[in-house]
Amino acid sequence: MRAETGDAAELRILKEHGHVDEAMKRAVLDVLESRTYYMGPQNDRFEAEAAAMVGVAYAVAVNSGSSAMFLILKALGIGPGDEVIVPAMGFVTLAEAVANTGARPRFVDVEAETFNLDPSALEAAVTPNTRAVVPAHKYGHPADLDAILAFTTRRHLRLVEDCCHAFGATLRGRAVGGWGDAGFVSFAGKSISVCGLGGMVLTDDPAISQEVRLLRDHGRPRSGGVRFYEIHRVGYNLRLSEVHASIGRAQLPHLPEWNRRRREHAAAYSAAFERHRVPVVPPTVRANVEHAFLHYTIRVPDGRRDALREHLAARGIQSSILYPIELHLLEPYRRAYGHAPGDFPVAEGLTREVLSLPNPPSMTDAQRDEVIAAVRAFFA
Repeated sequence: MRAETGDAAELRILKEHGHVDEAMKRAVLDVLESRTYYMGPQNDRFEAEAAAMVGVAYAVAVNSGSSAMFLILKALGIGPGDEVIVPAMGFVTLAEAVANTGARPRFVDVEAETFNLDPSALEAAVTPNTRAVVPAHKYGHPADLDAILAFTTRRHLRLVEDCCHAFGATLRGRAVGGWGDAGFVSFAGKSISVCGLGGMVLTDDPAISQEVRLLRDHGRPRSGGVRFYEIHRVGYNLRLSEVHASIGRAQLPHLPEWNRRRREHAAAYSAAFERHRVPVVPPTVRANVEHAFLHYTIRVPDGRRDALREHLAARGIQSSILYPIELHLLEPYRRAYGHAPGDFPVAEGLTREVLSLPNPPSMTDAQRDEVIAAVRAFFA
């Protein structure tokens, strides 16, 4: 397992959750013996089970979360001349998927408390070319979907949820991923991991589901015989393999318990930092939210974040900075759209302070206490 700081052999407490059990091994062997390696029954069942878990009518498995976002935008008809609003803080997929359709990512600032897209910034970002808004449920905390959905409805915009950090998270008891026109998740080392790349489109819209299904498989309808070579769209090869779908199916039933364990770790971290007056800012959990806590992310003020990270690494504890560069300041987007430091001050301030501590469900209470002790020792 790759470490972000130091030698992997030196790190004992890791952020990633590496889970391989006998059910996963058996599932892979079953696929190998079946000799059906893509677009088979494992994909069908994985899609049905994921849709049922989120509470949507349709799920479409693809080869990555990035592909899922791109295909949703394509299915919505978004392309050259259009704009899509995305948060200025997050993984590059948010900008990349938009740009790859030929549209322009329109960045907005984020909330300091939740790290999510700030609904109050939406109005100023809208232009006559705006077609959609893509909020990311950062680190597992649902964005303010009530406010965002009210805005997109009033403005006749499409709403696409980035649930890559928040598979299984809920707002007012309702799972994220089914609030807007579509949502998408990633399985690349996220809430569940298919031991490789993988993603899923989630939607209640049959037209979006059908279009994504066509586009992911060369633009052809799913059928055998001569019709296998009929092409209805100019498409792509973005399918999920049967092996990866089988692993996803084996892991999916564990998701509620894994998320519960992540929340348990998070609560213990926050309580300890408050009790011992550790000068960090723990993550906020708003009312009516069930946080997925894929990442337990603190803010470390006064320019001490990098020193704390080095201190933890020296003690065998992995941490990460998610994300060290704001999207609008990444070279291709800064150059293309003329952005400069200071354009989105909240996001820029957060990238200098955020640090994600180990929070996998496989982490023991003793390991968690060791992390807490190491953080306390740094500030002592």
